[in-house]
Amino acid sequence: MATQTQVVSLAQAENRKVGRSLTELALLRLRRDRLTLAAIALIVILVALAALAPPISQYVLHVDPNRTNVTQAYLVPGSPGHVLGTDDLGRDHLARLLYAGGVSLQIAFFAALLSLVLGIGVGMMMGYFGGVIDDGFTWFISTLNSIPSLFLLLIVSAVLNPSAQTLILVLGLLGWTGTARLVRGQTLALREREFVIGAQAVGASSFRIMLAHILPNLFSIIIVTLMLDIGSLILVEAGLSYLGLGVKPPTPTWGNMLTDAQTYFSKGWHLVIMPGLLIFITVLCLFIIGDGLRDAFDPTAVD
Repeated sequence: MATQTQVVSLAQAENRKVGRSLTELALLRLRRDRLTLAAIALIVILVALAALAPPISQYVLHVDPNRTNVTQAYLVPGSPGHVLGTDDLGRDHLARLLYAGGVSLQIAFFAALLSLVLGIGVGMMMGYFGGVIDDGFTWFISTLNSIPSLFLLLIVSAVLNPSAQTLILVLGLLGWTGTARLVRGQTLALREREFVIGAQAVGASSFRIMLAHILPNLFSIIIVTLMLDIGSLILVEAGLSYLGLGVKPPTPTWGNMLTDAQTYFSKGWHLVIMPGLLIFITVLCLFIIGDGLRDAFDPTAVD
């Protein structure tokens, strides 16, 4: 009797699974993935703190992040009125970190979003139309990828002022090629599916087919790519700041704070530790989220 009950329960569970969409199955898998949920929670906290940096500095910390006071330079963490100490100019380190987080996350997010939009648009056109369009964009992507990115960034830095807006445009315009190739491959497979062929048979336009039938099936790839790109671009921004190509002080970013602090590590060790730790935690969480979403949206995964 117990065996029959178990068989019936398994059959009912399988029927419920078959009736669920990929998104519903993905959400169920995410609910069981505690590591990914913890990473999402930590990222939400970091983003909220960065977004609320002005009121936190004014009403909680009671400091001005841009106010200098050389008499209070290099205060260690735990000093009265300065939870994480001060920098070489006596500015509150915690307030600067909060503001810097907002700038770094904005650069990474909007640059990743720009590259994602370009990559999806170009990739879908390459995969759906093929022919001359596919060959032309393939040649352009291969040519662009053959030029060292650092060389292009040096040229841009020499011509333009490396502000946050400039970095967003440059990183977004240079980072879409990998996404385009990935989307192209997926579109090539999707355009042969029955629902696309059926839409073509009833006279749907190419734009409508790509927007209503192909794009929704790229959702999982889009989310995973966005998370991974944001994490990668945070590291890129830090690397550019180290080379002097990033956002210039006094505008704080985690990258330029880390770069500036290396010159006086012996006087203020905390000025190096905290920006580096925040970069490490943020990038690690984003990569964990991207990996967890990829597993959750895997249609071949066995629950």
